Order: sequence, then C-alpha cells, then structure tokens
Amino acid sequence: MVRLMLNTGHPMYIWWGPECACLYNDAYRESIGPERHPGSLGRPAREVWDEIWPIIGPQIQQVLEGRGATWHVNHLVPITRHGRREDAYWTYSYSPIDDEHSPGGIGGVLVVCTETTHQVLANQRMAAERDQLGRLFEQAPSFMTLLSGPQHRFEIANPSYRALVGHRDVVGKTLAEALPEAVEQGYQTLLDSVYASGEAYIAKGARFAYQNREDGPVAERFVDFVYQPIKGADGRVTGIFVEGADVTDREQADAALRASEARYRELSQTLAASNQAKDEFLATLAHELRNPLAAIRNALALQQRSRGDERVLGLTRDIMERQITQMVRLIEDLLDLSRLSRGLVELRRAPLSLTEVLRQVVDTSRPVVEQAGHQLVARWPARDCIVDADETRLLQVLSNLISNAVKFTPGGGHIEVALAREGDWAVLSVRDDGIGIPPEMLERVFDLFTQVQRSHARVGDGLGIGLTLVRQLVERHGGQVQAHSAGPGQGSEFIVRLPLSQAMLQPAAEQPQAVPARAGLRVLVADDNADAAETFSQLLSLTGNEVRTAADGLQAWDIAQRFEPQALVVDIAMPGLDGHEVCRRVRDTPWGQSALLIATSGWGQPEVRGRSAQAGFDHHLVKPVDFAEVDALLARHAGQG
Repeated sequence: MVRLMLNTGHPMYIWWGPECACLYNDAYRESIGPERHPGSLGRPAREVWDEIWPIIGPQIQQVLEGRGATWHVNHLVPITRHGRREDAYWTYSYSPIDDEHSPGGIGGVLVVCTETTHQVLANQRMAAERDQLGRLFEQAPSFMTLLSGPQHRFEIANPSYRALVGHRDVVGKTLAEALPEAVEQGYQTLLDSVYASGEAYIAKGARFAYQNREDGPVAERFVDFVYQPIKGADGRVTGIFVEGADVTDREQADAALRASEARYRELSQTLAASNQAKDEFLATLAHELRNPLAAIRNALALQQRSRGDERVLGLTRDIMERQITQMVRLIEDLLDLSRLSRGLVELRRAPLSLTEVLRQVVDTSRPVVEQAGHQLVARWPARDCIVDADETRLLQVLSNLISNAVKFTPGGGHIEVALAREGDWAVLSVRDDGIGIPPEMLERVFDLFTQVQRSHARVGDGLGIGLTLVRQLVERHGGQVQAHSAGPGQGSEFIVRLPLSQAMLQPAAEQPQAVPARAGLRVLVADDNADAAETFSQLLSLTGNEVRTAADGLQAWDIAQRFEPQALVVDIAMPGLDGHEVCRRVRDTPWGQSALLIATSGWGQPEVRGRSAQAGFDHHLVKPVDFAEVDALLARHAGQG
C-alpha cells in the first residue's frame, strides 16, 4: 500500500495501526502546508488532526469497525495552513486496508482525496451571481422574457412581463399558444425576422391589445422593446431575449398633448375667424352709420340752400326721418343684443295666439316686402297654437326673419311665412327663394358677427346680428331655431319651434270647466318693498283670503303672533329679522306648525333653496313671483285643511 501511495500522483493518505499513524505521499503534502510536513509523518492521527477530529474521527472509526468505506463530495473540512485557518472543501473516500493480523482484519485506512475548494468557491460565486441575476430578473421594473427556438417558446418570463400580458401562464408555451393576439398584431412576424436574420429589432411606442375573456374589456398597452437574438457557439440563433418597458402613461400623455395642441390650433383658427368677423362687423357698423349720416348731412345742406322752399323742406324732412329711423333700428338691435348677452332682458310671458302674432307681423312687413319687389304669402292651421311667450319679442323674431329674407332675396322673389303644429311644439317657418346658404355656414349663421357673403345689389343694410338676436330670444322662450338650405342659389328656410302652452296640451276631458269656490285663508305677506307687498296682498284678497301686510321682519313677527295666519308669504332679505328667522319663530308656535310658509327671493340657487328648507319653509319661489303659482299652493293647502 505504501509503494502504491508513493508511486501515484494522486493525493493519498494512510492511517495505520491502532493509533492511526500518519503516512502520505508528495501529492498530499501540498494540501497540508508547512505546519504539518514533515512533522506529522508517523505520528498518531488524533495528535496531528485534533482540530478536525470531530469531523474525521467518526468516519475513520466507521471504516476500522468494518462498517464500510465512506464517500464525500465537496465536503467542508477546515484546515490550518500557511499560518491561518481556512475553509477547505474535499471530495474523498476512506477505504479499509485488509490485515489478517489486525483486530477485525482491518489494519488501517486508505484516504484518496482531491481538494475542491477552488471549484466549490467558484460554483458558489456562480450560484450567487445566478441568484442575483434571478432577483434582478424578477424585480426588474422593465419586462423580460426569453424565447427559444423558431416557434418562440417561452422559457422564462418575469412578473413585469406577466403583468403586461394580463398575468397569463406563458412559460412552456409557444407565442401562438400563449398570445394568439400577438400573432394577429404582427409580433410573430417580427420575431421570425429577428430569428432568421440575427439582427436585433427596436420598437418605440408599439401598441399591444389583448382580451383575457371573450366578453371582457380590451386592454390596450403601449411598449418600448428590444428583440435581441441569442446565438450559440456556432453563431446560429437559438432564441430571442425580449426586454422593454410599458410606456402607456407616456403615450397617453403624448396623445393628450397632441389633442390639446390640435384644440389649441383649432381655437386659434376660431379666434382668428372671430377677430376677422369682428373687424368686418365694425367696418359694416361704420358703413351703416355713415350712410344715414351722409344722407342727413346732404338733406341739411339742401335745406340751407333752398331758401325756405316748402317742396325741398318736405323732401328733406322725409329723408331725415327715414335715415334716423334706420339709425335708431340699428342702435336698438345693438342694445337688445347687449342686454340679452348680460341676461338683462325680462320676458313678459302670457298665453299668446300665434295666429294673431303671424297676422300682425305679416301686416307690418308686407309694405317693406312689396317695396322690395317680392311676394309675401302666409299660411296657418285651422286650429290656433297657443304659447306662453312675450308678444313683443316674438314679433321681433319674426320681423327679423322676414327682414333677413327680404335682404337676401333678389327682386321678384317669393317669401312664405307658415305656422304648424308638430306634437307638443308650435312650428313657425320663414322660407325664401333667395341666394341660399352654403352648407358650411348653416351652423354659423346664428353666430355673432357672422354673415353670408352678399351677392346681389339689394343686400346692403344691417349689421348681421339679426339672426343672433333671433336665436337668443327663441332659446330664452325654451325653443329652438334652425336654418336649412340646399345651397347657394337654392333659397333658405328658418324654422322656429316653441313649446305649446300647457293648457293647450291638456286633454279636453281633463280641462277644468269651472273653479269651485274655496274658503279663504288668513294670509300674511311680508316684504320690505311696499308696492310689491301691497299689490300682492290685493291679489290675494280678490281670491277670498283675509290678508295682513308687514314691511319688515319684526313687524311680520308681531302681526303673526296676533293674527295666527294659516299661510305666510315671506321675503328672505328684510330688515330687522330676515325671512329665515321669521320662519323659525313661526314654526316654534303651536299654530305655526301646520301653517303654509312660502319664501320669496331674487336668488334661486340650490344652496339658497337649501337654506330656506332648513329654516322650515315649505316652498321657495324666485321673484318676480307668479301669483297663479301662489294661489294654487294656497288652494291646495286650504283643501288639505
């Protein structure tokens, strides 16, 4: 055994005899360091290897007792050498050496070993690097996946990639199996190209859409990514590494920015067009005002030079009267438009016969129409249409539409004004066979400072604001106005729709035939506007109520305690006590708990109405208060009492 050990280049060791004397070859000497060579030769193993005896002692004992050889791979057996203790790893075996003269037939132990420290440490470093790369792969904010083979089979995919594709289980599947929509959207074609060419592919803001369920929503993502080919030792592509980032937020922000820029450009164009229209309007205004002023100046010059000629004086008076009337009409249109824009026009609504309105406007407009050389025709239904409207303003609407038709119709034209009923609407129309309206102008003709291009000699007066006034007045009545035209030279039609009066919409059987008499109520009216309080009290008295009037909150509370009214109509903004405090005090009395309390105010916003309700009011009416509405509330309260 000694000859065998000394003649091999493999590290070997022999422990011999009862004390396991140490014998080893030159190849082993390199592993134990100068501390143990040659001093350990022939010495008992326990003395030489005391520091590691807890590790090797039981292994040696196992072999000596005949319990078989040992085998250890990359086993940690620390050793002190070259002046320091270090971890050393070994692959080794302990084998019995037969000796018939020794107890149990085993005279010693043969150790065949290889130090694997460098290999183990290298493997540990590699494993640590793999673990680190694995953690980076799993925790990376960018998505990553590895596809292998020409079918692009998923080998690995990190959480970011799985999130990108809706958390699907893709590993082990081909692209076609895992993501069929990616094939449909052309991504497999790109992968095939990279796999065949060996050239990387880079994409920016690519769209990827998928649907996890047939009935589920379509998710849309935008990604930046790289398809990087993986090549083997022979240079052939074996797979593709995919790495990228979800940039959906960036793309959506860019899209929003592009949309904002487009809107900005559109608004800029609109503003430029509006400025141009405004400039044209101002030029037209100057022209329209200078024309009558020129005529008036000429008339005055004629008067100065006529030396009292009655014929000249009469002629010039007529000229000045016509021109001043024209100027007044222009100024009134401007003032009306300004008041409408600021909400200062108050409609005086009343049940109104549109047949009568139509007759009036036809009668007043016919001379102007005929003077321009046109024919005017009016049509209305057998059954009248009743609307709740301001008569003056409706006459203004129809007059403007007829005037517009006159201006934009060449001499010898036809103008038709008609009234009809369509469901719950009354429909007024003014039609002409004039110059018509280009399609692109149909929606703009009602805009301020907008005019259709004039194309004949009779069109020359007006500021182009008549249709703007028409639209605002119609909409203030709850109606609609539209323009129709088949195009230039095809005439125009303007249609006004107004809601019919509720009384007209009631079925005949439901219309009340008589108003039954009712018992009057004790009513207190409180308002610091003396005229408003007095007139409203008179109206309430006419319907059989016993009415008291108060000019402020303190007086209202004083009268209420003595009068104990069954209903109170109270202004909110009063000196002394405001309406809310009066209401609270009334509600705290036994008789006031069942009283009808109506608040009146010039304000009607939701928060104002909410404060009235909190104070205890049953109703909140906005001034000017409709007496019919109050009377109906009193009648209902009297019936409940």
